[in-house]
Amino acid sequence: MPTFDADTLRMLMPLVVTVAAGCVLLMWGAFTRRLGRSATALLLLVHAALFVLVAQLWNRGGYPILGGALVVDRFGLFFFGVCVACSLGTVLLSPGYLDRFNIARAEYYALLLFSLAGMFVLVTGNDLLAIFLGLELMSLAVYVAVGYRRRDVLANEAALKYFLLGAFAAAFFLFGMSILYGLTGSFSLRVIAAEAVGGGLVGQGAFRLAVALLLVGFAFKVSAVPFHMWVPDVYQGAPSPVTAFMASAVKAAGFGALLRVLLVALPSARAHWAEIVGVLAVATMTVGNLTALVQRNVKRMLAFSSIAHAGYILVALAAVGIDNPRPAAAVMFYLAAYAVMTMGAFAGVAMIERRTGSRGLELEDYAGLGWRWPLIGATLTVTMLGMAGIPGTAGFFAKYYAFGAAVERGLVALAVVGVLNSALSLYYYLRVIVYLYMRRPVEDVPVRPAWGMLAVLIAGLVLTIWYGLGPGGLLPGIEDLAAWTTDSVTRLAQLR
Repeated sequence: MPTFDADTLRMLMPLVVTVAAGCVLLMWGAFTRRLGRSATALLLLVHAALFVLVAQLWNRGGYPILGGALVVDRFGLFFFGVCVACSLGTVLLSPGYLDRFNIARAEYYALLLFSLAGMFVLVTGNDLLAIFLGLELMSLAVYVAVGYRRRDVLANEAALKYFLLGAFAAAFFLFGMSILYGLTGSFSLRVIAAEAVGGGLVGQGAFRLAVALLLVGFAFKVSAVPFHMWVPDVYQGAPSPVTAFMASAVKAAGFGALLRVLLVALPSARAHWAEIVGVLAVATMTVGNLTALVQRNVKRMLAFSSIAHAGYILVALAAVGIDNPRPAAAVMFYLAAYAVMTMGAFAGVAMIERRTGSRGLELEDYAGLGWRWPLIGATLTVTMLGMAGIPGTAGFFAKYYAFGAAVERGLVALAVVGVLNSALSLYYYLRVIVYLYMRRPVEDVPVRPAWGMLAVLIAGLVLTIWYGLGPGGLLPGIEDLAAWTTDSVTRLAQLR
């Protein structure tokens, strides 16, 4: 039986705090329908406590707990810290948005916290069973959050599609798990790695099939082609704060777990899975960008943009190997930078989304908005340029590290395809900027800012530029993030 002592409890405190806060909010919602400032204060306090706990655990080092099911190391803490930051941004975006649609309930925030708890288990999972439990806990809460506007047809459609396709992907993942268990007799990542080498499993067809099935399950969560069909409808139908949460936190957690599995359990099978990841990268980048070119709905455009960015991350993932921490560090840095840009972009979208008409989501609704609301215009401009990879933004260094990792591994053709796709994406990103400043508005679209939305908007603007210029000091700069990611991967290799 796994031992449970004071050290184990200390390692699990982020999970305990998150689940406890979610339960408190559920009880809160059972007794009152109205949420005041006290609920927002509680949520901000919970996220502050999570940041403190992550900082404390960062310097303690990680080791397996609960019988080896979890390992709370710097690698997992980095991803969980990104997820907590995205959750905080979602909490700040939500009050003004929920009040506008008259759906402000405590259960909404409980869903976010339970999903965050699943992300903790997912990114610290040290065996496939724990990873699957974290994946499902995260996903089930998000399924409900997507359909939270239950009287909205688009939200209902989005939730149903996400749930059905998510269950389909989970079946693939479980099938891959069962094959690996049959071959190795264990769900432990380290035992699987040892058996793959010692038992000569790498060359067996059953082992390769198991790896492919695991990749299918993860590819769905990170929206890689051809497992991306759910993304545009779900992103469009979900409440904008939930869409921001999915595009940033869910994607980061999915890639975090995938990285751990590839680096810890399957390094010996790199020659097999790297080819699959490379093919997925090319298809994901190309399909995402080509489809985004013809979108008039901004949320759908950002959905296909998210698919394309998953492709860029897969470029670096194809170069990942236990012998060199830089490609994995590039993946981690990209996810942190993309989270910043995504939260800033969706803050602008959430401010003008409405119930009727075009819902404030068509390109025409953004015409002239940059002059009427300079802060929204500036943030959307900077985040669009960042996603395109323009120098002076966080996106430039993210793509530089990702494509550089591929070139260093010898995947020059893959990096070239990434650069060409990045150039192609300029068209639809610049089109948003053109509408912001160079088109006359057809009608006066109301903008409903709230203090939380403004805070996320400003943070997205500042951090996108900050990580593009690379200063250190008061806030972590690009050098700090690069060092943290490299250190996290190096320690993960040592734990093997």
